[in-house]
Amino acid sequence: MRAIQRLTVAAIALTVAFAATPAEAALPGHQLVSTVSVSDSATTKSATATCPAGKQVVGAGAYIDGVEGQVILDDLIPTATTVRATGYEIQGGTTANWWIRAFAVCASPLPGYEIVTTAGASSSANKTATAACPAGKQVIGSGAAVTGGLGQVVMGTMQPSSTGTTVIGYEDADGTAATWYLTAYAICATAPAGTEIVTSTTLSDSLNKSASPTCPAGKLPLGQGWAITTTEPGRVVSDIAMPTANGAMAVARESGAVGTSWSLSARVVCATQ
Repeated sequence: MRAIQRLTVAAIALTVAFAATPAEAALPGHQLVSTVSVSDSATTKSATATCPAGKQVVGAGAYIDGVEGQVILDDLIPTATTVRATGYEIQGGTTANWWIRAFAVCASPLPGYEIVTTAGASSSANKTATAACPAGKQVIGSGAAVTGGLGQVVMGTMQPSSTGTTVIGYEDADGTAATWYLTAYAICATAPAGTEIVTSTTLSDSLNKSASPTCPAGKLPLGQGWAITTTEPGRVVSDIAMPTANGAMAVARESGAVGTSWSLSARVVCATQ
């Protein structure tokens, strides 16, 4: 547990300090920006990271700290210039102080840039939403939101593919009678040169875990995502899904007793120019 936390803090320090120089830039104006919320024990809180003038959001991420498995990532919403990350305490809450950091991966405007949004149906059942890029464009970043879950719906997957973003939401162990829905966000553009998706998958066991895909030499990260594979959905939460200087990191923790093995996959979209 402490090892994961130490690794994550180091990654944040590296990420916040990093901004590509023109000689290094794999994308014009590539820059990572982050903003942190207040630290307290409020049930929910948000942070919004904003790209500098003249740049657009090409990737989104979030980091929740101060608690382990007691706060879920409820929203990770990109717009053309901002990323808003929202955390929500799980059922029963916590008296611990916690905070959330939002990350925006920014770059100079890309050809064909647009954000596609798809909202699923509202009901009280596990569900999936997928936002697809138009023909001729590729996903460069992803986002997701749960509306109406009130801390009882876990985003088990927010996964970019070459053509879209898939989001899967699971109700917690005892479910909820509330109606809720998912929204998937796909940040699309004409594919930058050298675009590829790199995936890292952990072993399957019953321990908290992290996965860190790394972009190949000469490439930098854009968007990222994760997928939790388990036979007990809703009992494992991803509370860290963030870009790093050369890739991404996802951390997942058990929020209750899990009797079976599970695994975590993390993805990062990489590109050069």
